[in-house]
Amino acid sequence: MIQLTAYQLLQLRDVIETKCKRPIRNQADCSALSKIIEKSTRKRVSSHTLRRFFGIVQWDGEFRIKTMDILALYVGYPSINAFIEELRSQADLSIYLKANEENKTDHYLFEKLILKSPNLESIMVVGACIREALFKNEIERVINLLRALEPMAKNHQGHINALMLFAQYVAPVLYKIQDESIVRRFIEDTPYVRIVLCQFVPIMELNGGFGNHIKWMLQYSSNHEHLAFGYSLLGSSSWRNNDEEEARKHTRLAIENSTQLSNIHPILRGRIDFLGKIAEEGTKTELTASDFSPPANQHLLYFHPIATEVVLHRQKKWSQSLCKSFNSNNQDVNNWIERSFFALQEITCLFSKCGEWTEVNIREQLQEKKTADWPQDHRKVAHEMIRIVEEELA
Repeated sequence: MIQLTAYQLLQLRDVIETKCKRPIRNQADCSALSKIIEKSTRKRVSSHTLRRFFGIVQWDGEFRIKTMDILALYVGYPSINAFIEELRSQADLSIYLKANEENKTDHYLFEKLILKSPNLESIMVVGACIREALFKNEIERVINLLRALEPMAKNHQGHINALMLFAQYVAPVLYKIQDESIVRRFIEDTPYVRIVLCQFVPIMELNGGFGNHIKWMLQYSSNHEHLAFGYSLLGSSSWRNNDEEEARKHTRLAIENSTQLSNIHPILRGRIDFLGKIAEEGTKTELTASDFSPPANQHLLYFHPIATEVVLHRQKKWSQSLCKSFNSNNQDVNNWIERSFFALQEITCLFSKCGEWTEVNIREQLQEKKTADWPQDHRKVAHEMIRIVEEELA
């Protein structure tokens, strides 16, 4: 049984009368309509039921779903539920049109798009609109569009591939914004950190636009994951710049915040584990593969920051030990970004083989890496790692 709302009942009556091209006002009309429906659908609804449906006789009760399905079928819907859903969509559209008229905004439409179809195509449509809005300096629209992606941000692990590609598309233009008040709103009012800052991480650009966004994130976010992420980046950078005091301070803050988390992304886990191991003695640390415990089935992501840092720190001995733990099968990678992670680990392994393999062999493989199609946030670090390996060969 089903109880239609007054609005749903009136709407269905109206479309039925429109379809049969006659008002339904009495018993004769109901008898005629019953025959019309049976001829159209090959299913029968009695005239008595139609009298109750059209309010010719008093009736405030429920109707059989089967009966309502026949009436919906007569007016072109597969079921009464499909008809009701269409009414709801029309109501949603009217709300959208009203919002668009009053507020001159289209974010409501994108919120519905993401809720109903949270996939790569949907998020890239939103990404294109964000880029357009940035070009026009429509910051409020950018904020509303970022907010529309909240459902995907909440289930970011389920949409990780789409989010990574989305970040590749929008992050470079978003990082050009250097107005602290605007970035603060991104951080506080939208899922910007999770869907952009944590996805597009050019670690060689911490002194530029990306670095400023990270510093403002540390200033305005109280989320432990955000703080662990930001301090781990600053800690790694400080070690590379030989600023041991700052490196230890940022490492301590990264670890403190990470202990408040029950579930840590494997890349963040790997970076923090690496920082924790070298916190006391820095590059004098005796680092081996046994010092690290990657989560099950997450070796590639976990070792990504570690593999990168050992080369940037020019620690060949570390690379020789760690490369034994790297997965040499690139069939396990799932997308372009993960292929890049794998290729960066291959550079680390080439670094470890300097002096063992022939120089020609290593240079040939490095040349392939130079011409590879790197994700934009990996490009500088990849070429810096290649340069370090070439220096080791010289």
